[in-house]
Amino acid sequence: MESRSGHLIRRILVDPKGMVGAGVILAFSLLPFLRPLITKYSPEAVGVGAPNQPPSSLHPLGTTSLGQDVLSQFLTGGLVPVEVGVLTGIFTSLLVILVGIPAGYYVRIGGRLLNLVTDIFLILPALPLIILLGVYLGPSLLNQVLVLTLISWPFPARVVASQVVSLREREFIKVAKALGASDVRIMFGEVLPNVVNLIISNSILVIIFAILFQTAISFLGLGIPTQPGWGNMLYYAEQSGAIASGEWWWVVPPGLGILAVAFAFSLLFLRLEEVLGLEVR
Repeated sequence: MESRSGHLIRRILVDPKGMVGAGVILAFSLLPFLRPLITKYSPEAVGVGAPNQPPSSLHPLGTTSLGQDVLSQFLTGGLVPVEVGVLTGIFTSLLVILVGIPAGYYVRIGGRLLNLVTDIFLILPALPLIILLGVYLGPSLLNQVLVLTLISWPFPARVVASQVVSLREREFIKVAKALGASDVRIMFGEVLPNVVNLIISNSILVIIFAILFQTAISFLGLGIPTQPGWGNMLYYAEQSGAIASGEWWWVVPPGLGILAVAFAFSLLFLRLEEVLGLEVR
């Protein structure tokens, strides 16, 4: 018998939106590992070609100011934003479950305190906080995930808490309480299955947000300097004056890559909304 997750994945992939979205994400996740089959140049190798050269047969996307191969950097650079986005989506979903459900379930001091914490994080300015924590914690992939999780969880937690407020007055919750079920059993055995679709759909939005902000962090020079990534490509292009001098081959590929990945996750979100909406009805 097909599992629920297998059934959900199959329903997502039978639609063109889900198929294209998942295909683009899978392609950019695999390209870094397929790079040696496409180009012989390492993304970090300096002086493999003349500096600042436009696309040619030897370097199909041109070279950087250090004579690095842009195609090699582009093929490798998609993995970092996808990794950061997906990990941020997972950690944010866990926080939403641990904070959002109790915040909506408890009506007294516990629930009010969790809602107050959520509201405080909700009004914190995202970009200054990212810059501050990025400088303080230092550049690493894990730190980027932690910082983005810290600013991503309040909104979906607030949405889930609102849904739980309506669920806690339903008959099945009252029956579970009458039978002596503990609060933990009710929250994670009865309430969670009824809000899991909401958590999944919000996690896709968090992934899109995290991809865009990870690129912004790298473009501001707060990323990992030695790690190939599209944000770093844009940062070094800006620092070397490539944007001002019209060296489009160094700027357009990472920009299009970021748009393509964000668009792919948006398509996946739209299809997920359709599938989960049909299931709810």
